[in-house]
Amino acid sequence: MQFLTSLSILAFLGAALASPIVGKRSWPDVVDNCNQDGTVALTYDDGPWDYEEDVADALDGGKATFFFNGNNYECIYDRADQIKALYDAGHTLGSHTWSHADVTELSWDEFHDELWKVEEAFIKILGVKPKYFRPPYGNINDNAMSVLENRGYSKVFLWSDDTEDSLDKGAARGEEVLDGVANDYPNPHLVLSHSTYPQNSQEVLPHSVPKLKSAGYNLVTAGQCVGTDEWPYEWVGEPQARDDSWTC
Repeated sequence: MQFLTSLSILAFLGAALASPIVGKRSWPDVVDNCNQDGTVALTYDDGPWDYEEDVADALDGGKATFFFNGNNYECIYDRADQIKALYDAGHTLGSHTWSHADVTELSWDEFHDELWKVEEAFIKILGVKPKYFRPPYGNINDNAMSVLENRGYSKVFLWSDDTEDSLDKGAARGEEVLDGVANDYPNPHLVLSHSTYPQNSQEVLPHSVPKLKSAGYNLVTAGQCVGTDEWPYEWVGEPQARDDSWTC
């Protein structure tokens, strides 16, 4: 995922620099940082892929948030067992669009379709719909916010810190970013990474998790780091049995 500067999101955030949570009252909250002292929310985009469970193991009991695509690195249905394991372990799972589309370039109907296909997969695999969303590239606009409101999303998560793994900066840069976070205790941080890069579970987290915990930080979900006790899903029904419709 390449980070793209979006004039629309800069304008959107500029109206409320005093608060880490901004947005129109009827729209989902747009969150660009945590607001609970002593918390760090580590978030991982672009999966499901090979390394999500390795990331979870490397957190040493901490929790993370994973924003999933439907058909990016691999078809979401082919990772159903992995998704169930993360969900059952108490990590938060959110939507990142079906195809990693820039939502500011989509029509109303196109964005609805991108969201619905991810929701359908969640319903089949877990029996729930996600209420948390992260826009690819960090880009959001009024049309997208209106669609998200229409579909019942409660929060749109951006980030305060980027490990720049998607820019091929490598493990050293990720460790540097999280060292900076550890040295900033108790100020809260909302950190962007990607679960599709092996260095995060193999190098960055083994280096950084002990430092974050020694500093006094709790590793929490994105919802917990903004102090909400809401369930990040809408319950729809029991998970479904796999059938021929589980395809991308």
